[in-house]
Amino acid sequence: MTAMIVRFEEISRKDVAAAGGKGANLGELAGQGFPVPPGFVVSAHACESFFKAIELYKELDALNSASPDEIDKQCRKIREIIEQAEIPLDLSEEILATHAELVKKSGNNIVCAVRSSATAEDLGDASFAGQHATYYYVDKDRLLTMVKHCWASLFSPEAVSYRTTQGIDHGSVFMAAVVQEMILSEISGVTFTANPVSGSRDEIVTESSWGMGAAIVDGRVTPDHYIVERDGFKLREKRIADKRFMVPPRLEKGSATRLREVPHGMRQKETLSPDLILKVTQLAVRAEEHFGNPQDIEWAIADGQVYMLQSRSITVMGREDIERDIKGQYVVFKPLIENFTDPVTPLTADFYQLFFAPPLFRIIKGWLYVNVKVFKAILPVKISDEDLAALLYDFGTKPPDMKLSWLKLPYCLCLAFFAYLTFGVFYSRTRGLPGNFMDMFRKLAEKVDQDPAFGPLETSERLLAGTKIFDPAGHQVFLVNLSAPRYFFSMRVLEKLLHRWLPDLRDDAASLLCSGSKGVLSAEMGRGIWTLAKEAKQHKPVRDLLEKHKPEKVLAELKAEQKAKDFLELLDRFLVKNGHRGLKELELRSPRWEENPVSVLGMIRNYMLVETDPGKHEKEVDKTRDELEKEIQINLANYPLERFFKPRWRMIRHMANVTKYFARMRENSRFYHIMGFHIIRKKILRLEDEFMRQGKLKCKGDIFFLHIKEIDRLQTGELAWRDVEDRIRERRMEHIRRSKMTPPKSIGVKMKKTVRTDARDVEEGEAFRGQPASPGSYEGTAHVILDPSIDVELKPGEVLIAPYTDPAWTPLFLTAGAAVVEVGSYLSHAGTVAREFGMPCVVDLPDCTKRIHNGVRVQVDGDQGIVRLISEEKGEDP
Repeated sequence: MTAMIVRFEEISRKDVAAAGGKGANLGELAGQGFPVPPGFVVSAHACESFFKAIELYKELDALNSASPDEIDKQCRKIREIIEQAEIPLDLSEEILATHAELVKKSGNNIVCAVRSSATAEDLGDASFAGQHATYYYVDKDRLLTMVKHCWASLFSPEAVSYRTTQGIDHGSVFMAAVVQEMILSEISGVTFTANPVSGSRDEIVTESSWGMGAAIVDGRVTPDHYIVERDGFKLREKRIADKRFMVPPRLEKGSATRLREVPHGMRQKETLSPDLILKVTQLAVRAEEHFGNPQDIEWAIADGQVYMLQSRSITVMGREDIERDIKGQYVVFKPLIENFTDPVTPLTADFYQLFFAPPLFRIIKGWLYVNVKVFKAILPVKISDEDLAALLYDFGTKPPDMKLSWLKLPYCLCLAFFAYLTFGVFYSRTRGLPGNFMDMFRKLAEKVDQDPAFGPLETSERLLAGTKIFDPAGHQVFLVNLSAPRYFFSMRVLEKLLHRWLPDLRDDAASLLCSGSKGVLSAEMGRGIWTLAKEAKQHKPVRDLLEKHKPEKVLAELKAEQKAKDFLELLDRFLVKNGHRGLKELELRSPRWEENPVSVLGMIRNYMLVETDPGKHEKEVDKTRDELEKEIQINLANYPLERFFKPRWRMIRHMANVTKYFARMRENSRFYHIMGFHIIRKKILRLEDEFMRQGKLKCKGDIFFLHIKEIDRLQTGELAWRDVEDRIRERRMEHIRRSKMTPPKSIGVKMKKTVRTDARDVEEGEAFRGQPASPGSYEGTAHVILDPSIDVELKPGEVLIAPYTDPAWTPLFLTAGAAVVEVGSYLSHAGTVAREFGMPCVVDLPDCTKRIHNGVRVQVDGDQGIVRLISEEKGEDP
C-alpha cells in the first residue's frame, strides 16, 4: 500500500508500514465490526514524501551521530524545520478533501482527533505509548498544522532515546497520522484484558473518568478502578477515586487550557454502572480473542454508546522490578515515609534531596529509602545487614543483641564528636523551651512569602534546608524535627523503670502516663473544627445552609447570609492558623485548605450530626491516668525513702514529662514544617501561572512533573512547551503506574522477621496482626475511609479504617472509637493522635482497607496490635 491517504475500511493489521501501529489496528477493528468512530490515515508514505521534500535526511544523519548532550538541541531543530515547512500542495489538497468527505458523512458539526501512529510503534517488544502526540478539537483550519505536529513528535528527546535503546534507526521510522471523528465523550477509560500490575490473566482491569480520555492517558487524573473476574465477568474489586480534573468534550471559548476541575459532588461519584462495566469488558475480551493476545483498549461513552478508540497489545505485564539497575542495599525507613503512601512527584523529589543527604538516603522510583551499608558504617556495633534492615524498617521495636565493635569505635567517636559540634548545641537549646517557641516561624514564613527575591529553591533553603546557625530555635523547624524523636528514648527509659520497679503494672502504663499532652497542634486543629460545628449548630440559617447545600457550593451561600458573619469570621481565624494543611501535605502537588476549604466545610457538616462531646472521652482518659498515678505512688511506697522523698516517683514523672514534651515537639514541628512546604508550593504556583500566561505550560499541575533545572530553563527561554510536553506526559503516566504498586520494603538485602508478622489467623477466627500504636481494646463497626476531604461522615463510635493518616485526618479521630491504618509506626501521626485522645490504634496492617469492609464488626486490640473480625457479614464496598 503506497497511497498517501487511506480510509479505515481500506486498512488491516498487516498495513503497519503504511498506517503505523495505531492506524493498522483501528482499520482492523473497523473491518471486524467493532464500534470504531470513522476516520482515515495520512500514511507514513506521505510523511516520508514530505521529509524528502524538505531534505530532512541531512538533519537525521546529524541526529544519529549526536552525543547525549546534543540530542535535545538537534531534536528541537528538526521539529522546527518540520513545523515551519509547507506541505506540498497536492498532498495538502488530498488531506483536506478527505477530511471534507468525513465531515459530510458524519455531520457538519464534528471535530476530529489527530493521533500519531509511528511505523515502529506497538510492535511486540517496542512500545512507544505516551511518547507521540495526540491532538483534540481539530477542525479544517488546524488540520494540516496538527498533522505536521504529529510528524514532528517523532523527534521528541524521549522518542529518540527510546528508539536508540531499541536499536531503531531514526531515518527508518516515519509517522502516519490518524484523523478520526472525535467522540464528545461523557465518560472515557481504558481496559486491560490482563492485570498489568500483577500479571494475572484471570483479571480484567478497567479505569474510567469523566470527560475525554486524554486526562487518563496523559496521567492528569486518578481514575476509578474496577477489577472483573474473567470467569463469569463478576466484579471482584472496585475503587472509586477522587477525580479532581477532566477534559470536557467541548472547549470553552477563550480557554487557555483544556483541563477543567470536576464539580466536587461528582469527584467521588461512580463513573460506570454495572451494565457499562459489562459492556466495556465484553468489548475488550472480544478484541483479545480477535488479536490473540492480551489487549490494552481505549474507549469512550457518549449517549450510552461505547466507542472503541484504540486496541494494542500489552507489552509490559507484571509488577515493575523496582530493584532493576539499583546497586546497593536499601530499606524503607518508616519514620520518614509513613505519610508517603504515594510516590513523590519529580519536583517534590528534587526538594527532598535538599533535606536528606544522598549517601544516607535515596529516592528510588519516587520512594524514600535509607542506605543500609552507610548506616551500618556509622554504627559502632556489630550487626548483620538483615538485622539492621529489620531494625530500620520497624524502628521502635526491640533491637537485636549487638556487640561493640572496637575496630569501628575510634572512627565512630570522631563522627559522634562531629555530630555534637553540628547538633549538640542545638539539642541542648531545645530542652525545656516554652510550648509556643516555634510560633515565630510563622512570621519568618510570611516574610519570605512576600519577598519576590525568594524563588522556590531559595525559599526551601531559607525556611527548611539551610537554616542559619544563629537563628532562633523557633526558626529551625527542620532541626527541631530531627531532635524531637528523643522522646522515643525517654519512653524506653520510662518503660524499663516501670518494668523494674512495678512489674505487675498494666502493660499500657507508660503510654497512659504520656497521654493527654495539651498543646499538640494537630489535635487542637480537630478541636477547632468541633468548635466551628458547635457555632454552626447554634445559628439556624448557618445550620440549614450547611445541611442543604453541597460543600463546594455552600461557601458562596454563607457569604450571602448576613447571620453567618460570626461563623465565617471563626472559619477565617481557623484557616489563618491551619490553612497550610491538606491531604498528603508532604507532597508539593497536594492542594491546601487555604486554597479551597471545601473539605473543612465537609468535616464541619459531619460534626453537626454528632451529639457526643469528644471532650468527654478525653476527660475519661485524664481520670484513668490520675488513677494510675495514684496506684504507682501507693505501690512504690514500700521502697526505702520513697515515703519521704519519693525519688522513684519523681524519676517516673520526670521521664513521662520529658516524653510528652518531645512527643509534642515532634508533632508540632511537623505543623510548621508543612507551613514551609506551603510557602514553597505558593512560589511554585506563581511560577506556573506565569508559564501558562506565556504558553510555556498548558495545564495546571504540570509543573510538578518537571525538575528544578527544567523549570530554570523554562524561565530563561532555553525550553518551551513543545520541549517539555512529552516528558510531562510520560512522567504523569509513570507516576500513576507506580502509585498502583506497593514498593518493596527492602532492596538488595533480606530482612529478618521482627516480632511483628503479617500473618493472618493470629488466633481462632478471622484476625490480622499489625503493630500496636495506642493501647486499649474496642469493638465497633468498621468504616473504610480513603479520602477525608470527600468521605467525612464517620459516625460516633465507628472504627476508622484508613490507608494512612496525616493531620488532615485528625478531625475524624474525635468521633472514632478506634483506628486501624495500613502504614505507620508507634511514632506515626495516627499513633500520636490516638494516644492523645485515648483511643486504641493499630498501624502497619497491610491492605486493611481491602481486607476489612464497611459494616463489619471488628475488635481492635491496641495492646497486641491485633484486629479481629467479629461479624462475617460484609457491608458496602468503599
